Amino acid sequence: MNAQILSQIPAGYRKDSRGRLVPEEIIPAHELQRDDLVRELVGRCERANGEMARLKRALLDDVAAHVSLVAERYNTRISGADGDVSLMSYDGLLKIERVTADRVLVGEQIQAAEALIRQILDEIFEPTAKAIVDRAFRRHRKTGELSAARLVDLSSVEIDDERWRQAVKAIRDAMQSVGTVVYFRAYRRDDPLQPWRQVPLDFSALAPAEPHPAEPHKEAA
Repeated sequence: MNAQILSQIPAGYRKDSRGRLVPEEIIPAHELQRDDLVRELVGRCERANGEMARLKRALLDDVAAHVSLVAERYNTRISGADGDVSLMSYDGLLKIERVTADRVLVGEQIQAAEALIRQILDEIFEPTAKAIVDRAFRRHRKTGELSAARLVDLSSVEIDDERWRQAVKAIRDAMQSVGTVVYFRAYRRDDPLQPWRQVPLDFSALAPAEPHPAEPHKEAA
């Protein structure tokens, strides 16, 4: 168990979900085992999260330092920390990209936009248009957020209808920039003529490593 938690709970006890101290001797063995396992696995994930944070800090610093160093060759000084940049290895087989993207918050005006667009759809009965609109206003299953990119695409459509123009204005008014986010993409390929393969940094996109081979059984001496 976590050392800090252990220091707060008397030896021989576990705290249950209602905050009560329960003697370990009356807790089923499989529940004790599950509790230990969950704490160990969450600890591993937290340590991996820390490693990812340190990796991003190193990428930010190292790429910025390189860009600044290159700028000095042209007798100018820049921070090197801003903007998109793509760096490739000398053999053309490795590449890393720094991408800066706006963080966009979709405001309450989007509700007026959707209402206006739905009015138009109710009149034209166009299945393809309805599917496009449904996709644009579909919220993320986990976060509940709308996709700013899909809304921008929708607002670029031109329809000769005053309600549509008002809806487009509402969409644009709803888009509020709340800063920027910087992320990195790493790529590898086996030949300069082959397409790039992205190195996944998203935990869910990673294929699990091959299991360690079982150690050979050792005879007792």
